Amino acid sequence: MRKALKMALGLAGLLAAPAAWAQVQVQLQPLGLETRFDDNVFRLVSEQGRQSDEVDAVSTGVQAQAAFDGFEAQAAYSLNADTYQYYSQLDNFTHDFNFDFSRLSGPFILRYTNDSFFRSSDYYEFDYFDEASLLGLEYDLDPHWSFGLNGEILSRDYYADADYVVSRNFTDDGLAVSAQRVWSESFSAKLEFKYDSRQFNRYAVVSGPVSFSAAPFLQDDATWSADLGFHAYFLKVLQDIHVTASRTDSNSYGFSNSVGSFSWAGVLSPAKDFYLELFFRFYEKDYDVQPIQNQDLLLGFTNDDGQDLLAVKGTLEWAPGWTGNLSVSRFKNESTQPGEYYIKDVISAQILKTF
Repeated sequence: MRKALKMALGLAGLLAAPAAWAQVQVQLQPLGLETRFDDNVFRLVSEQGRQSDEVDAVSTGVQAQAAFDGFEAQAAYSLNADTYQYYSQLDNFTHDFNFDFSRLSGPFILRYTNDSFFRSSDYYEFDYFDEASLLGLEYDLDPHWSFGLNGEILSRDYYADADYVVSRNFTDDGLAVSAQRVWSESFSAKLEFKYDSRQFNRYAVVSGPVSFSAAPFLQDDATWSADLGFHAYFLKVLQDIHVTASRTDSNSYGFSNSVGSFSWAGVLSPAKDFYLELFFRFYEKDYDVQPIQNQDLLLGFTNDDGQDLLAVKGTLEWAPGWTGNLSVSRFKNESTQPGEYYIKDVISAQILKTF
């Protein structure tokens, strides 16, 4: 909280100095009142364990922008509160502080972003602090080619002091290089290579001749990844296509793996104020060795991103400030036992009113 407070005070002083900034704009975010139904609020790895609930939420915030002589700065604060009708232990509040600073003149674009995200709840999975800092440099060679270099530092700290919760804390350092080619407003392609080094706050697990034991050093996962993405507007459908591949080498037993995926997302508007979103992803994950079948040591094996997914979402804006949507997704997810999978549908319905 101290970091976020210092950042907020510093931004307030920066944006309040009329001699330094030629333009300052402050805007309140609309107040949003939302109710939604989710048939899988816990996202358990067992079909029998799936639990449904109605969730009511409120959201609001404020945003400030300033510009001066080729520089731009933006500061924002967002507040969101979720209330569960049957599983009140899942109730949570979030505070999101974001700061973005850019130098836009010339062919080089320099950008710094910091985001501090506080989430509080009686449920330990919803009770943590995230911080992300990104420093990026983009070079626009001409209207068609651009190149980027980004460095990123992420961290998560859970507030609960139980060992199995503290072990989930991590730091993540990343470096990415990218090249983008724009042919027209309707078609572009981007290739990105990224390296991540993530260290968890838990002891690595080593394999011995007859047993497994915790090593006196923390688990460290190094991941190399490549992503080729296409952004197109074709047959009146806005489409994003991504082909990705990654390789993770871990010093902990059972966490080294290779991943390949193909995803397609499309958005179309068959009628005024009605939008239909379609998403498909095929995902394949191969472990070098079968992870340990021990619940205490499997932490981190179950991966919510490790799933084939087919999702459809319809959104209707039927009156000013009123939005409703219905989404259905069907996916295959990893269970806590290697080689065992399950198929299920997840249904979510939402009504949102903004003021």
